[in-house]
Amino acid sequence: MPDQISGITAKEAGSSPDVNNEVDAEAFQSMLLKGGLMLMQSMQSDATDALSDNTSNPDAPF
Repeated sequence: MPDQISGITAKEAGSSPDVNNEVDAEAFQSMLLKGGLMLMQSMQSDATDALSDNTSNPDAPF
């Protein structure tokens, strides 16, 4: 029997997706992606700096 206030039956409420969890999951996925990209950029920057430092003075030890 449908609820008179919301018009949603128990079966409908149980099968409807939880919108808050979906929004949180999308935000978390976006945060992970940005963090991963920032980490990769940092590693690339460190490698580029190391290469440019070593090529400027070939006799310098690693």
